[in-house]
Amino acid sequence: MSHLTRRTMMKAGAALGLTGLCAPMFTPAFAHRVTIPKVGLQLYTVRDLMAQDVAGTLQQVAALGYQEVEFAGYFGHSAQDIRHMLDQTGLSSPSVHVELEDLQGDLDLLIEQATTIGQKYIVMSWLRPEQRQTLDQFKSYATLFNKVGERFRAAGLQLAYHNHAFEFEPLDGEMPYDLLLRDCPADLMQMELDLYWIYQAGQDPFDYFARHPGRFPLCHVKDRAADGSITEVGQGAIDFGRIFAAQELAGLKHFYVEHDEPKNALLSITTSMKTMQQWRA
Repeated sequence: MSHLTRRTMMKAGAALGLTGLCAPMFTPAFAHRVTIPKVGLQLYTVRDLMAQDVAGTLQQVAALGYQEVEFAGYFGHSAQDIRHMLDQTGLSSPSVHVELEDLQGDLDLLIEQATTIGQKYIVMSWLRPEQRQTLDQFKSYATLFNKVGERFRAAGLQLAYHNHAFEFEPLDGEMPYDLLLRDCPADLMQMELDLYWIYQAGQDPFDYFARHPGRFPLCHVKDRAADGSITEVGQGAIDFGRIFAAQELAGLKHFYVEHDEPKNALLSITTSMKTMQQWRA
């Protein structure tokens, strides 16, 4: 557990509007009026559209007011092509999602692609069920992530880890998420906090902000409906305004709208953007 200074605790209390760290998981929506630097989109949300027309989809995303995008694959395009498409639309891409095999493979290629596109963060996206059965597996990943993080840091890049709910399910008495935070130094691996999944796992993001201040430069913004399913931003119960108010404590810089399984991807990101507009700087 990170040591908390008096300054950090005071900062946490101010950001959370609380005298302590305990807070309800959900509070009335839009209770806090704050701003965020830019509104981004995780392109996994529009993956079917991307598979058909990358350039056209990026144009649609930009036209809706999104300013940043996080890639989840390049759909056969070179890094140079992707950079050109971004330049044409005015979008930037601070980060990209990769899989475990990518981090076990050609790191030079990942570094070259990220540098060409202008990305800073290379994000470990998820682990398949067979890759997350034991705590020893996560211990081995921590070792791998530290080695990869060293390589990325030397190239001016940053490794990050994106959570789902399974990292909060104890294995041999320990939550894998806590293991990764403990065994991977912050300068080698930052965290991309998926706000839906941390609530779905029954955890409190503010607890993690307080214990690991500055560790969360990226987040996925997706809402949680009453039945526990993913829904568009503003259609569920998560109080994003309260979370965004803690951005300085958390270290949040990039805010990506996402929906894992939208019925209509374009309508989904349009609906979410209408809500996100209230927080635009």
